[in-house]
Amino acid sequence: MPRMDSIDAGTPDVRATILTAAESCFKRFGIAKTTMEDVARAADLSRATVYRYFADRESLIVESIARRARMNLAPARAFVAQWPTVTERLVEGICQDIRKGHSDPMVNRLVSPGQMSLATRLLQQSGRALELTRELWEPILAEEQRAGHLRPDLDLALLCEWIAELEILYISQYDSDETTLDRVRAKLRAFVIPALLPHPVT
Repeated sequence: MPRMDSIDAGTPDVRATILTAAESCFKRFGIAKTTMEDVARAADLSRATVYRYFADRESLIVESIARRARMNLAPARAFVAQWPTVTERLVEGICQDIRKGHSDPMVNRLVSPGQMSLATRLLQQSGRALELTRELWEPILAEEQRAGHLRPDLDLALLCEWIAELEILYISQYDSDETTLDRVRAKLRAFVIPALLPHPVT
């Protein structure tokens, strides 16, 4: 039986096949122990084909998380939109991101205590965490700002950066106990939301 890459390595499906195989290897062997050879074997491709699409294991990790995050963009925006006030949209949207990040097996593995340095290097220092956060939040925040619900002088890119950092921190600490998110909600409402809302006219 011919290897998959011998017949359709040029098709768009190969990239998705590699990512799916990588995720299965991360689950089976752990993120730190998975090799490109493992991924090639799981995908039934040659290592050369895998390297044609991804330069190294770290790029596979980042693209896997990015793919999963982008698949969740539409549901995440719909979740945020259902809340009636800007405060609830921000607070509940951030808490939902934390909950979803914790429940996603790839993200959960990456932000586990033994992997946090890798997560910081791949997602924060590379700028990918900010990129993904901006894809979700910047249109939402811009709409709120245009509607007068947020301060007009807010730097939305900087706010997205802060949201990305906050979510990674709490995903790593979240233990599926809803009281953890209750404390996040309380802190957001007390210390963050007042700084984002328009100042009252005096």
